[in-house]
Amino acid sequence: MLLKKFFLPDDFIEKYEFIDVEYMNMHNKKVIISDLDNTLISWDSKKDTKELNRWLKKMRRAGFDIIVVSNNTEERVQEFCRQLNLQYVAGAKKPLTLGFKKALRKMNRKPEEAIVLGDQVLTDVFGAKSLGVMSVLVKPISKTDAFKTRVNRFFEALIIKNLTRRKAFPKMKKLGYKLTHKKESSGGYIG
Repeated sequence: MLLKKFFLPDDFIEKYEFIDVEYMNMHNKKVIISDLDNTLISWDSKKDTKELNRWLKKMRRAGFDIIVVSNNTEERVQEFCRQLNLQYVAGAKKPLTLGFKKALRKMNRKPEEAIVLGDQVLTDVFGAKSLGVMSVLVKPISKTDAFKTRVNRFFEALIIKNLTRRKAFPKMKKLGYKLTHKKESSGGYIG
């Protein structure tokens, strides 16, 4: 089924902070390729947050790479990423895989070492799945969106409803959720 193949996230989380050292190690990942707007900060914000700064420092200290891949403009993405000393790819044209590939080259990483973190099924999840990268959908930070994103959200809601009705869409894991480390027969982990 095409919906599952391209639009079903590998995980669904409440907030980016759910991805921690334990999560990355459990999935054997080394790099987080993250969307910016409504994933790390509100789409209409120009300032980072204390929580985001703490999370980035913790993840970097543990040796994980983090790079922002955004469809937004160079000016918007550069201004934000410069504050946090983050590498980035702006104007990425997601869901095309070009921006993700560029990010992997910048970080000198392979697709199997990465997690794509984002708030949109039609751009972030679809792009990650097209490249064969683990996709983690995050609940959008803001309840509002830019106009072009509102159009995507309409179609995204139909996809999520369809996958949920088929009992395929993952239940959202909230902060405080305890990860389990039961090994699956395929060698992966059940989260």
